[in-house]
Amino acid sequence: MSQTVAIILKVGEEHTQTFEQMFADEILPLWREFVSAGKFLSASLTPVQDGDYPPPQGFRYYILHLEPRGMAEHEEFDQDPRFLKTFLPRAQALQPERPWVWFGDTLFKIEA
Repeated sequence: MSQTVAIILKVGEEHTQTFEQMFADEILPLWREFVSAGKFLSASLTPVQDGDYPPPQGFRYYILHLEPRGMAEHEEFDQDPRFLKTFLPRAQALQPERPWVWFGDTLFKIEA
């Protein structure tokens, strides 16, 4: 059974270009590696444009959605040094507030 991971990242508006470039350079290749190895079924990063809880002034919110094959693959990604030691500390420095994080085993799923 796969997992669904939903994270709302809260990046300072002045850091969005830096964050997006770091993500493209460092996390996208890692995601592609995990997808090609069958460890992730899907992964996306989406800037929030509208919704019930818009970001406060000076913030940009991002929806990070992952579907790892299971908890083992989720933990493998979280412990990968390219994420944990290289990307994460620098990305956290661009976030004035902690992200909102949720995950669990996927109950229902429909694909196009």
